[in-house]
Amino acid sequence: MTNYQDVNMLNSAQRAFIAAAYGDALGWPNERIYQTPSQKLKTNGKLSELKKWTRISGGRYYPHEQIIDAGTYSDDTQLILCVSRALLCGQQWWDWFCHVELPFWSLYEKGGGGATKRAAEAWKDGIHPWSEKRSKDDVQRYFNAGGNGVAMRILPHILYHANSNVYAPIAQNILLDGIATHGHPRALVGSLSYGYCLWKSIRRTEQLKFGELIDDLLINSKEWGILPELNSTSSEWLHVANQYVPDYHNLWIRTVNELTSYLQICQTGISRGAMTLDDEILRSISCFDRNVSGAGTVAAAAAVYLASRYAPDPMNGVIKAAYANGTDTDTIASMTAGLLGTFNGLDWANPVKHAVQDSEYLHDMAKAIVMKNTIGESPDIPRLGVKHHLRKFKNNLPKLDKGQPFGLPDGRHGEIVSVDEIIGKTRTFKILHYRIKIDDGQSIIIPKIIRGSFTGKQSTQISENIAPTKPVVKLGFKLPSHKLSESIWFYKDLLGLEITKQTREIVVFDYGIALVPDADYLKPENGTTDTRPTIYIEVSDIENLFSRAKDGGINILTSPSLWHKSNRTFFTCNDPDGNIIEVFSANHM
Repeated sequence: MTNYQDVNMLNSAQRAFIAAAYGDALGWPNERIYQTPSQKLKTNGKLSELKKWTRISGGRYYPHEQIIDAGTYSDDTQLILCVSRALLCGQQWWDWFCHVELPFWSLYEKGGGGATKRAAEAWKDGIHPWSEKRSKDDVQRYFNAGGNGVAMRILPHILYHANSNVYAPIAQNILLDGIATHGHPRALVGSLSYGYCLWKSIRRTEQLKFGELIDDLLINSKEWGILPELNSTSSEWLHVANQYVPDYHNLWIRTVNELTSYLQICQTGISRGAMTLDDEILRSISCFDRNVSGAGTVAAAAAVYLASRYAPDPMNGVIKAAYANGTDTDTIASMTAGLLGTFNGLDWANPVKHAVQDSEYLHDMAKAIVMKNTIGESPDIPRLGVKHHLRKFKNNLPKLDKGQPFGLPDGRHGEIVSVDEIIGKTRTFKILHYRIKIDDGQSIIIPKIIRGSFTGKQSTQISENIAPTKPVVKLGFKLPSHKLSESIWFYKDLLGLEITKQTREIVVFDYGIALVPDADYLKPENGTTDTRPTIYIEVSDIENLFSRAKDGGINILTSPSLWHKSNRTFFTCNDPDGNIIEVFSANHM
């Protein structure tokens, strides 16, 4: 490789790192936001501008609002950096990633996926996520994990091995990386296809032709679609996989075929040129299907499609991914931008690139990866007592003074620059966010929960859009009725309840009881074909409540949409016992 090619590779790597972080930061505020076609996206200023926003955090038990500074990246970029630091450990990269990076990441993760966080907990105990020491349910859940948490973080592998003339050794590393957290082929095949596209793109010397990325993936599916050659670790993993997923190899092939079908849809869409409707293509490859929209195969197909479609206009490609509400916006935008960064100059992101969190650190890490600046000696990798050490480290944070240097669990050093105190919505806890600047240039925030009574106290970090502490405005019971007229007589004339509202769709009595014709009620779009009574609730801020429900792991039956022909938004979910709950925006029922 000539010096010119070395410089070009380095520039491409740095562009890709910055671009991926930018896409992540731009798309993260829109994650898990669902809209109907009639609802307009609420934005202020340029769509490409990175903005401060408010995030609901803490799940069901510790709900609180946190202000996210403009340009802050999420778990997508955090994990790219984790993999990068691991690769700089040389041959011990996988052990370092599993036993050091993932456990420590769990303390400062932002928006991390469930599969990755569960795997990190296993590694804290010093065991594989597929270990027989774990419960069968936990291992089965691991092998069911097919999300995009692998594909989002594999960029460093491509840059580290960019000079390789064959993809096979890169594919081996991607597989090893992937099985550290995910066991389903959807996660692994998606990452291998996206990695192949990155590898071919960053080595490209000629101008990219319209739709060439997709064509190349389809033509060379045998290169990225085959299960990579196994080493001792992955062989052990595959042996266990076949116990939990009968004929894992056949499932792998079906997954490759699934992704190929997505790519064929994208290829057809690209061939239409200016007539292509992006949302139509994204919907056809399941981006808006909440059951599979977070799959690795879906994210890979979406990123490759948008990068191909918007190669001449990369900023709009990233914007399209970041504002494709109803999709996994931060990950798809990060993957799209990272791919666009490998074959486009960064001129399209110049106005915002310095606004991305830790931009200098990202720049330096990309250079270290390309130059293979591995550490000189074998690192000391802890395998026992990691969970105890992390707990002790976190509990010691309140004892440290601002500006006082201290060691981190991953061997780096940092200092606390500020502590934000956020009072929880229930006033029974507060969250201390320790903002830490690390000596290599990265910044992280480690939250610590303090339980107690905090009535009357104010947070040091105040949201501009804080929802009321009691968001429920009205609640009642909705009863499906097969004989509506007879039921009206029963409740009105026999029991003496007054009708407060009556339409074709609903009859509402006082005391919160409502009758609904079962022909209208028992529809999938209403979230149920069940004849059990439903609890309906009106809330003052349905968007915040939906985000809290999602973050808290509540089973969502239908996404927010308009109720019949009204202007009211509603969604349906199950409570922890499986009862059906309809949540409406406050209005007149």
